[in-house]
Amino acid sequence: MVTCRQLMELDIFHNIKLKAGRKGLDRRVSWVYAKHTKTITEWVHGGEFILVSGYEYGIDEAELLRLVEEASANNCSGVLIEGGINFKEMPASVMKKADEKELPLFFVRGVISFVDVTHDVSDFIMENRYLKTKNVSLLDKLLNAASMSKKEIDNLFYGTGISPDSYFRLAVFNIGNTDMQLNKHTIDRADMLLRLSRSLQKYITVLFEQLGLSTIYKVNLDSIDYLIYADQEAELQMIAESLKNINDNVNSVYPDCDICLSFSNTVESYDILEGLNEAYFTGNLLRKKVFQTSSLGFGDIGSYQMLFYVEDKAKLRVFRDRFLKKLNEADKDSSSQLMDTLREYLIQDGNMMQTSKKLFIHRNTLQYRLERIKSITDFDIEDFHTRRDFINAFMICDLFPFE
Repeated sequence: MVTCRQLMELDIFHNIKLKAGRKGLDRRVSWVYAKHTKTITEWVHGGEFILVSGYEYGIDEAELLRLVEEASANNCSGVLIEGGINFKEMPASVMKKADEKELPLFFVRGVISFVDVTHDVSDFIMENRYLKTKNVSLLDKLLNAASMSKKEIDNLFYGTGISPDSYFRLAVFNIGNTDMQLNKHTIDRADMLLRLSRSLQKYITVLFEQLGLSTIYKVNLDSIDYLIYADQEAELQMIAESLKNINDNVNSVYPDCDICLSFSNTVESYDILEGLNEAYFTGNLLRKKVFQTSSLGFGDIGSYQMLFYVEDKAKLRVFRDRFLKKLNEADKDSSSQLMDTLREYLIQDGNMMQTSKKLFIHRNTLQYRLERIKSITDFDIEDFHTRRDFINAFMICDLFPFE
């Protein structure tokens, strides 16, 4: 984002003086507009930096006062007035009005080339837009940085004005169900993701601009990934909390999409890919409703972290099958709900009364089911180690359910 404050650093502004409206210097500059009509409302959309010539016929103090009012009403970013033959100094009443409106008012005596001003400011805006696009691709580069040295990775960050010594986390907005929108509006998933991305960007851009951060993100078919960073870890947590609020807001706009937000642990600049995988893993648990919340960090998933670090996922399935496959097959054959019964029994730490209440069944029915479970699995579910193994098997089943 380009602001009036940044324009003051351009060479073309060397002889241009800020006369009033200092409180508005952080207004966003969208483009340059040279005033050529009596009013500007028809020709501006907000954010324009207005150029006014002191050689224009009919420009006087009253006209400038009206212009400041109109520019403020149209949310223009600022006004540059060329003194020309009409003004040797800026009228005090105009400066007072600009201060009241917090509209940056610039003045240059004599003549200045509006062509040069337009050229330099426009180039600066376009360069800034390029850097924003570059920030989108930065995450792609970091995710493919396995063959890069630490120095090369550091230079990637320095190239976008980010210190590689910052604290980093990955935040992933996971898109759940879009089938309802697809049926109602006959649009494809890419269009829906684009809408969601724009909604997220609207909120996140405001947040990051307030914090003075670059927005670094990547849009996928089922997620939108953000790299968040801060000088202090406490600041990083505050950003995460703000993103949780944004997630709630977007879910209220798209209630059928079931968007959930997952975070990685804090990672080093050279571990961005590992952080993204942590966030994806956590997001997968949220999608499967393992946790009854819409936002969660990798550090909050407890024992599920152990499964993340197992590289051979096929071995996890083998472990799952050893303890639960026969129960799953029995449930398919007779709808006996043995899997649900055992899971609740383990959650209640073997308490028969609490398990019966949770399952809305009689204690005798529970006792019958537990006997069947022991018979089918040939495991003693009263043994501590066996219970632990069943709990681990259910955790694996959460990630890799039976088909």
